[in-house]
Amino acid sequence: MLELISVTKKYGKTVAVDRLGLSCAEGELLVIFGPAGAGKTTTLRLIAGIIPPTSGEVRFRGQSLTGVPPEQRNMSMVFENYALYSHITVFENLAFPLRARKLPDAEIRRQVQRMAEIIHIEDLLDRRPGFLSGGQRQRVALGRGLIRDADVYLLDEPIAHLDARLRHQMRGELKAVCADKKATVVHVTHDHREAMALSDRMVVLNKGKLEQIGPPGEVYHRPASEFVAGFVGDPPVSFIDAEWTQDGGTAGFRVEGQDAPLPANEEIREIIRARTSVGQLRLGFRASEVEMRTTKDERHTVRGEIYVVEVQGHRNLVTVKIGKNMVQVSSPPGQQGKVKDMVWMNLDPGNLHIFADGIGIYHPPASMATARAQ
Repeated sequence: MLELISVTKKYGKTVAVDRLGLSCAEGELLVIFGPAGAGKTTTLRLIAGIIPPTSGEVRFRGQSLTGVPPEQRNMSMVFENYALYSHITVFENLAFPLRARKLPDAEIRRQVQRMAEIIHIEDLLDRRPGFLSGGQRQRVALGRGLIRDADVYLLDEPIAHLDARLRHQMRGELKAVCADKKATVVHVTHDHREAMALSDRMVVLNKGKLEQIGPPGEVYHRPASEFVAGFVGDPPVSFIDAEWTQDGGTAGFRVEGQDAPLPANEEIREIIRARTSVGQLRLGFRASEVEMRTTKDERHTVRGEIYVVEVQGHRNLVTVKIGKNMVQVSSPPGQQGKVKDMVWMNLDPGNLHIFADGIGIYHPPASMATARAQ
């Protein structure tokens, strides 16, 4: 098992990684996901030994890696900026890690040919990197990183520069290669689709701090914080500011611009009662988790005004203004409202995500069941 134990990395007063603790089991594909500046690449370099931690410890199989140089860690790293040898061919770039281990020539040729077929560069083996496109170079860099046997593979945005079609294809190929090698992989990306599709578990970082770690279904359906909810998914979770009220004996959430509060179920009332202070409350939902109607009925009671309609073929993505909040709702292709139309939505607190002071305190039961299934 690979472990990071309260690892911190500072550059002067800048904290790139802040008391990070996580583990990666052998044979697991762990994806580190977050925005630019979250500390993703710094974490990989700490694991590889390229940079030392300011404090904390990296361990592998129970042994501390403190003071162990990169070349003695048996880890293979794929850099985002390719780092290919420009003076030799693609074949020799792929063969380099195998020659360093003094494998027989016939075995080197076999492994290079197999990897070239997997990453679809078999017709490029005689070229030098200078005559390749950016996407082709990235595939060569990925192949060179994966071709040799290593205890841990560290992949820094390995398919970020590929076009959308090839990136989609390479996600599947990459997962298949890692599964075939029974590899332990730590993969960095800023693409939520890539993180969700590849990971056994995903780590969400923000400004060097751990926001959440868990299976992709759990992170998606039960976000631990507003940051996770607002960063994972396309579109991400929409938020509505709310106030807790017990006026008239009916406990619920008051939303700006609505005639009546949204009644809360007993579970939510218990959660609120258990808190020492209610804090700043926000209700969250994904575009596919609510319905929108052009007329009010018993279920669709929250009023809003259409601000933008995006036609996406399989659905319309409608931005609706509720008070000062902008939310996104998915509607069927034939149900296309117009800008400034009044609409009503079915916002039942029991089916919404509830956040207090930025932390998730309640998620709908359907989300829990889905997360467990994944």
